[in-house]
Amino acid sequence: MSENEIFDKGQTNADVEPKPKRKLTEKQLENLKKGREKMALKRAKEREKNDVKASKQHQKIKSTGVAKKRATLKEINKRKEDEILSKLMKKEKDNEERSSLFEELKVKCYGTAKNVKEYNQMKEALEGIDDSILHDDAKLKAHAKKVLEPFTKQTSKAVESTIPSRASPKMETIKE
Repeated sequence: MSENEIFDKGQTNADVEPKPKRKLTEKQLENLKKGREKMALKRAKEREKNDVKASKQHQKIKSTGVAKKRATLKEINKRKEDEILSKLMKKEKDNEERSSLFEELKVKCYGTAKNVKEYNQMKEALEGIDDSILHDDAKLKAHAKKVLEPFTKQTSKAVESTIPSRASPKMETIKE
């Protein structure tokens, strides 16, 4: 036998008639319809469940976003609060330094007094400067001008008398 004879059965696909479809009974059709309805209902419930789950997950993501925003706002407010606190602490430190410097300057001023009367006048003038005046530059300048004017006139006259003329002695000799 040849190879072609073994596989050739004498029939072709065109010759073979398809089997007729099986006919279902009425009861089988009803059960099939019920099963399809049941599966459709089951799929609908599954879709609802997935939709609810997805919306819950979306809500959770949304709420975590809000929580993150709140946390971020809390951090920003905390930083602002820290900045304010550091500014206040710096201002307080500056005020303390200014007060201690003022005390040193008072002592130096007292040392320049030539007699007890002048000392008492200086003390009265300088003791009138309180913290509200000391820590406000404009108030301090105005108060200092008003209170210390008599003392500055005396010292400025003394300073003017000790300052040599602008031309140096060498310049005068060169001109001559």
